[in-house]
Amino acid sequence: MVAIRCKGVAKRFGSTVVLDGVSLEVPDGAFAVLVGPSGCGKSTLLRLLAGLERTDLGTICFGERDVGELAPRERDIAMVFQSYALYPHLTVRENLAFGLRLRKTPKPAIEARVREVSGMLGLEKLLDRMPRELSGGQRQRVAMGRAIARRAQLFLFDEPLSNLDASLRAAVRVEIRRLHLELRTTSVYVTHDQVEAMTLADVMFVLNKGRIEQSGAPLDIYDRPATRFVAGFLGSPAMNFLEARVATAEGAGGTGLALEVGAGASLPLEPGAFAGEVVKGAKVTVGVRPHDFEPVADPNIPALAARVVLCEALGGETYAHATVGEQPLVVRLGGSERLDPGARLRLRAPRIHLFDPARGRALARPT
Repeated sequence: MVAIRCKGVAKRFGSTVVLDGVSLEVPDGAFAVLVGPSGCGKSTLLRLLAGLERTDLGTICFGERDVGELAPRERDIAMVFQSYALYPHLTVRENLAFGLRLRKTPKPAIEARVREVSGMLGLEKLLDRMPRELSGGQRQRVAMGRAIARRAQLFLFDEPLSNLDASLRAAVRVEIRRLHLELRTTSVYVTHDQVEAMTLADVMFVLNKGRIEQSGAPLDIYDRPATRFVAGFLGSPAMNFLEARVATAEGAGGTGLALEVGAGASLPLEPGAFAGEVVKGAKVTVGVRPHDFEPVADPNIPALAARVVLCEALGGETYAHATVGEQPLVVRLGGSERLDPGARLRLRAPRIHLFDPARGRALARPT
């Protein structure tokens, strides 16, 4: 196992800046996930860690060793690819043993390692099959097994579940997490799927346009996003964003301030919720997750007046797509609730996020 440190890593292809001064640290034995939309630079960063590309600027260290000039074979890494990369003319047993044979590992040690890894991954009955005789999930397990058999100091995963259907993705995701808890090998995993990122990561790095927008434990980032981009990227359905103006609240109590979201629609600000970062008259972007809305029955309580456009019934929960004025929002309802198009909703939001509409940064961190 080994810790990873990147400092000021930059990479461009021609005039296109792909990574712009990325710095990060992955603790020894941690499972780190690089997540972000297509084109954010996450796969390029993984290739730099693997030695498949060279940095233009910055340093990459494994432990205390600068690996910037080392070839991939000298970095003691094992990679799992999106495309499985199995040898079609070799059996499962031979695929698992291939890397060990290249390193001239003694035959008894190879056989012992293949037995160990196939037992971990439930491949014992498949050892004599060819890759074409396997399902997608089985092929991905063989690809992971080949990496595990190497006992490298670092595992790199390049969107390994992208080719699997939804049920297989969930099953293999659990398998990857279980294996990491057992092996504790430092791992870096690239994905655009926020569910994979949230469920797998010990530490998560959210990338956008070649930079790290935020890093930390997944639930900390979800609960306290530093920017509007991070807030909107994590969560399904995505966080609602409403443009608002800070105004004087009607009645006594509270902070005396409220957020006006169109005519007749407002949300009061709780005392001390934003530590004086908002002032009367300021324009702000209000962020509310669909599950943080609550219906309001009392007409005397300030609330957002929303009009339902349609409902999505998913069994255990229902999502109402609605509008406040001209601004769209999504509200999570109970699984048995149904609302017809045109129905009215009055909503409060005990937990909100505020963002600077010009720069996108979080104005305050809700407690």
